[in-house]
Amino acid sequence: MHQAFYRKYRPKVFSDVIGRDAITSVLRGQVKTGKVSHAYLFCGMRGSGKTTCAKILAKAVNCLSPVNGDPCGECEACRAIESGLTLDIVEMDAASNNGVNEVRDMIEQINYTPSELRMRVYIIDEVHMLTPAAFNALLKTLEEPPSHVMFILATTEVHKLPATIVSRCQRYDFDRIPMDDIVTRLRYVADCEKIDCDDDALYVMAKLSSGALRDALGYLELCAASGRRLDEKTVSSLLGTSSYDTLISIIDAISSKNIAETFRLLDEAYGHVNDISVLWFELVSVYRDILIMKATGSPSYTEATPSQAARLSAVTGRFNREKLMYAIRTLQEAIYLMQRSPSQKRVIADMCAVKLCDERLDNSTEALAARVSTLEDEIATAGTIERPRSAPAQYHPAPEPVKAPDTEIKKEKEKPEETMANKSPTLTASRKFVDVCSKLKALDPSSAAWLSAASAYEGDDGTYRIFFTSDFSYNLAKSCKDTIDKAVIAVTGRYTHGSIILMKKENGGDYTLIDDVIDALNN
Repeated sequence: MHQAFYRKYRPKVFSDVIGRDAITSVLRGQVKTGKVSHAYLFCGMRGSGKTTCAKILAKAVNCLSPVNGDPCGECEACRAIESGLTLDIVEMDAASNNGVNEVRDMIEQINYTPSELRMRVYIIDEVHMLTPAAFNALLKTLEEPPSHVMFILATTEVHKLPATIVSRCQRYDFDRIPMDDIVTRLRYVADCEKIDCDDDALYVMAKLSSGALRDALGYLELCAASGRRLDEKTVSSLLGTSSYDTLISIIDAISSKNIAETFRLLDEAYGHVNDISVLWFELVSVYRDILIMKATGSPSYTEATPSQAARLSAVTGRFNREKLMYAIRTLQEAIYLMQRSPSQKRVIADMCAVKLCDERLDNSTEALAARVSTLEDEIATAGTIERPRSAPAQYHPAPEPVKAPDTEIKKEKEKPEETMANKSPTLTASRKFVDVCSKLKALDPSSAAWLSAASAYEGDDGTYRIFFTSDFSYNLAKSCKDTIDKAVIAVTGRYTHGSIILMKKENGGDYTLIDDVIDALNN
């Protein structure tokens, strides 16, 4: 009869348990010294090794010839436990036997000595499912059981256990098994079963298992039944997920703002996944890997395989952190909406895709930060911003000067000379405007957002002029004029509050000052 992989390859000794060295070393030491507890509490996620360690511990405390705390597997007691025929190892599923009557029946049997083994071990799985009355019935016995009785409680939701129960047990927390350890175990099982598969395929199974080895072994067994050679694309297809190449291609199209290509790839991916939201979860995972690689400069903290890490590096340069945070938040919002409105998943997904390609459609803080960061990158790349020059004015010869009377010439000489403030100044692009934007981030992040969308020029009249292309940004800038002045003065060290002028560009092409109007600049 066929036996499932997770049962067939269940570890028989503590040294075979992967990813649990801290726990197994303590349990092995207790068995070796004979200082075992009367009650244990194993808590953690599904498939993390709780029941496996409970069965090994039950075997070890009854083994006639333990080897460094591990059961020998050869003695009569070990063989009896392994066969499942002994009555002294009692496994109880609290999910289906959670009433007070079942617990009382168990307590009545506790006072009887073991029939074959040295100790009677009660393994209660999903113990959090017991009713309050059942917990109360178990409490006194759990605190002071007979010397020949041991309790091992296992649960995935320890927070549901009464504190009185937890305090009477030695608690061990089983966290997620590292992905590399799962891949190592999958490789061992695949070699034993002569399954032809590559490492990338095993990484897909390990990643999909989310730290549960039992789930990963189930995926391996399912894929192996196809009889095909298992690579990344084959496993992704069999398990109803998208291949890494597809995910990277979608993200690449989004970064290029190619909406048509993005929808073509998404439409193709929709046909290979069981649920659209699953595809969105996968995209979040890849964006998360890109963000971590962007922040740390290393793929060590990502869930990508070595070959996938190389593909991540190729697209990492197309994003900054603000864009990645915006993409992750937008995807997560879409997932939330899909869960609330399952019938509208496709509509929600398509709307999300459009927003990812064009941040202007979103008015959130993350979208604004992504747009500002794009402008900052363009400014940093360009170095010096040159103001577009207007078309050259047509030449019109000036009329011949008419000689004025002597009296008029005298009056003209008596007029004060025209000041620089009344002349049209000559403007040059400010080379320090990027630094001004950075300084504003420290003083007031909200004002930096609007200023970064502007352009700045230094006039030969000693003024620092900042131009805005919309009334909206211009009015916002006016509201934080003092902060802008402080940033300009701190960076340049030469301008004063009175020489920093905010300007806006009208539809006709002219620039309007707060106090003055200049009809033409540098014409």
